Amino acid sequence: MSNETNIKKIKRKIIILGEGGVGKTTLLHRYVNNIFMDSTKMTIGTDFFIKKIDISNDNAEKYQLTLLIWDFAGQERFRFILNEYIKGAEGIILAFDLSRLATLYRIKNWIGLLKEGGVWGDSKTKFFLLGTKKDLVTDDPALISQEQIEKFRNKFYADSYFETSSQSGLGVEDFFNYVAKSMIYHDLSL
Repeated sequence: MSNETNIKKIKRKIIILGEGGVGKTTLLHRYVNNIFMDSTKMTIGTDFFIKKIDISNDNAEKYQLTLLIWDFAGQERFRFILNEYIKGAEGIILAFDLSRLATLYRIKNWIGLLKEGGVWGDSKTKFFLLGTKKDLVTDDPALISQEQIEKFRNKFYADSYFETSSQSGLGVEDFFNYVAKSMIYHDLSL
């Protein structure tokens, strides 16, 4: 019996959403292709990324996880087409720009879409709060406080909160490794 047959293959649908310009597409290029794209074109509707990850747990069980990551346009004019794409999502990444407080507060504008897509309040769906552009954060107290972030984490039932920089790569692998393990262990109760 080959080792290949002992690997459990799993696919999970992940949605990343947030306001336009928070760096969702740049983050996904950093994660999937390990490149920093200084400028990307505005996402029209949705874009799609695939990443395969091999994971082993403490019981020596092996998994090949395929993350099917849907990148949603942040501009409101495209949202009317997105509710169908949300259906069946098992992970929702709520992204905001750490250097622009308004992008954190605008996350609440996505609740209606999440409800229409049937994932808001679904215990099978994991929510992750993600602060992007960590490299642009200064010590300015007028920026986003940890208290504000924690408030939104609780409001959106986010399982975790991470900060990343697509430019330097800081936190990107750690964040997606956490998402990947959450997608496997959520169903398996490991």
